[in-house]
Amino acid sequence: MGQDGLMWKQALGFALFGATVAIVTAALTQGSSQASATITLFSGGTTISGFAGESQWAWPIEAAVIGAVLGALTGLVLHLAGVRISGGQDNRMLRTVVAGLVGVTLGLTPLLVLISMAFTRSVDIGWSPLLVYAVSGFLAYGLAVAAVFGVLRAAGDRLTTRTAQAVAAMLPVGALAATTVGVGTAWRLGFSTAAPTWIAVVLLVVLVLAMTFVAARAWALRIQPRDLPEVA
Repeated sequence: MGQDGLMWKQALGFALFGATVAIVTAALTQGSSQASATITLFSGGTTISGFAGESQWAWPIEAAVIGAVLGALTGLVLHLAGVRISGGQDNRMLRTVVAGLVGVTLGLTPLLVLISMAFTRSVDIGWSPLLVYAVSGFLAYGLAVAAVFGVLRAAGDRLTTRTAQAVAAMLPVGALAATTVGVGTAWRLGFSTAAPTWIAVVLLVVLVLAMTFVAARAWALRIQPRDLPEVA
């Protein structure tokens, strides 16, 4: 990749990071100040809130744009100043993170569908929601490991098995950390179900999970590729 390509790649990375930081910061400062419509998710008291009104989406969009612009400018300035933030061509860190997050998202589909249904009507499944959480958790774990293995295998990566093993070992810890961060953030915002709380919790949980996949791949990369056989 040429220098121009590396420059714009670095700018894009900083833009995404800046947008994420800006949205989380804005969400934490917004707190529970925005009203939202309460919707019953399970009979017996569990409720969530919908996003009532388009105005609730004005602030995250503005924050994302400002953060992205500032982040992109920072990345460009650093690149022009000679600071290059990039990894090796074969580290496949981004593929690992994307595959892992996609696997987690697919695994959580039962829970996400249930929550989305609650935004349009009351949902009463007649039994404890803990079963939905448990099934979704196991699916997310299995599909995340499988997705990382499949993507790296398709790319002919010689650290495919080791990376998948690292993900399998680290993901439970990462999930626990993500849950702790999510609950802590919700507690910090008074367990409000307004838009700022949802946005802050989701972004921080995704960030922790992404860091987990990065750590797993980094651990796998400690073995030099030349010491491993080629993938058939």
